[in-house]
Amino acid sequence: MSAPDTNTDKQAKRHRPALFGIRGAMIFGVLMIILLLFFVLDNGRGDDVTDGVMIEQNDGTTSTVAPVDPVEPGTNESN
Repeated sequence: MSAPDTNTDKQAKRHRPALFGIRGAMIFGVLMIILLLFFVLDNGRGDDVTDGVMIEQNDGTTSTVAPVDPVEPGTNESN
């Protein structure tokens, strides 16, 4: 059964706020996906970061060495 009185112009005018809300939500969703994509791509790159300590050599150059553990093996027993 169809509607007895169908006036599409009148219905479009009445539903305009809801249609604007739907369009706004769609635009917001697309912007969030684009921002998420940029965030993931920016944080996913491989930076050359070392966990070592920079030590200056006698000849003026610097080198990266692994940090030294100050605790000797076997000395971390609790008495």
